[in-house]
Amino acid sequence: MKVHYRIIDDGIEIVRCFGADPEIVIPEVIDGRTVKRMAPYAFSARKDHEDEDVLVFSTEEDRMFRDTEQLLAGELVESVNLPDTMEELGRYIFYGCRNLRKLGFSDRLKNIGSGAFTGCRNLSDLSVRLLDGNRSCVPEILGDLWQRIDVTFYGGAKYGDGKYGAGEGREQDKISARLVFPEHYEEAVENTPARILFTQHHGSGNNYRQCFYNKEIDFRKYDSLFYSARAQDKTDVITDLVFSRLMYPAGLTEEARKAYEDYIREHAAQASEYLINVEDMAALKEFSERSFWTAQTLAGAVDYAASHGKREILTFLMDEKHRLFPEKKKKYEL
Repeated sequence: MKVHYRIIDDGIEIVRCFGADPEIVIPEVIDGRTVKRMAPYAFSARKDHEDEDVLVFSTEEDRMFRDTEQLLAGELVESVNLPDTMEELGRYIFYGCRNLRKLGFSDRLKNIGSGAFTGCRNLSDLSVRLLDGNRSCVPEILGDLWQRIDVTFYGGAKYGDGKYGAGEGREQDKISARLVFPEHYEEAVENTPARILFTQHHGSGNNYRQCFYNKEIDFRKYDSLFYSARAQDKTDVITDLVFSRLMYPAGLTEEARKAYEDYIREHAAQASEYLINVEDMAALKEFSERSFWTAQTLAGAVDYAASHGKREILTFLMDEKHRLFPEKKKKYEL
């Protein structure tokens, strides 16, 4: 990747990126200086003019694949991972990046310019590395977007009986919480006889976006809104929300855990079919560990996986069926 940058008082400001890979990883250091800021419109294709007062940094990879190099902006940007040193994003940095799906950053990102995510309608995945505590810019990003967004927190302080994800490695590389923030949107509805318009709200996402205090997630408030999700959101969204909380239960109370488990038991057939469709093996294993299966539900899941060609899932479900509900051998008397 080739980078256009400026030297600022306390480090490096990146102006533009060039390359062939739509999944962009911003370096921490350029020419011995720390990368701390992204310039306005850095990833936008709608920038009025290109800056000329820039320096150029090229990686070894850029020198090898220079023939395929292009400006990484607008629809060419699919994923961006910002370094732990990044502190500020300029205004309209992702303006018009309609294919941006993933964004990774740390809690050291403190300032985000206005209009940063204008037009980012497909951004759905935030990965947040908590290095200095539990506060982050997540509420600011969520507040600018209406669509469903899944947020995964890595590292940070543990809450209650929260557990980290499986695997070895540094604490900051382990999942401490995974949260689903459903979509929300407003619709203007006309009351013709009264000749007035009123606003109708759809989806529970706006409520869930209010679950932050001083930039830190309030897990109790988040879990208390489950009634709203049940009333307004689809089964697949709720299923992901529930298993995210059960599998990474940071700050999860016994009351909230029971509410989540009761929902899955009540909607086991629909939930299992959704998990089979998206091939979420981890959640299906959790299904078994929490004894959500009944003989009838598991039999239905086996038939569903078989009819939809999900071979790996089918093998797992068949093994679970034999383990949990073994067929009794018939006895014959002569």
